[in-house]
Amino acid sequence: MDGRELLEGVLARMNEHKDKLQGISSDYVVELTGEGGGKFRLRVQDGQVAMVADEGAEPKAAVTLTTSDFADLLAEKASAMGLFMQGRVRLQGDMSEAFRLESLLRS
Repeated sequence: MDGRELLEGVLARMNEHKDKLQGISSDYVVELTGEGGGKFRLRVQDGQVAMVADEGAEPKAAVTLTTSDFADLLAEKASAMGLFMQGRVRLQGDMSEAFRLESLLRS
């Protein structure tokens, strides 16, 4: 499973629901570890979300988890809070923004 492909699919779905992105202006970093992983910067701005080069504003939140756990999160087989409580997700930055990112990814 490839982390970039997972994220690209999620971003396409998110951009179909621009109403949920309105009023949000934020950068996030998602770092997926293990097979198919990588470090990805997401920018939500003007009702759209895109994967961008690692530059610009300081991200409001950064999350690190395995590609497998990320796939489970997207498939709703796991929750961000559950993974966090198990020590399987590392958060940096604003915790509320990190959980907002989970909500956006699942929309």
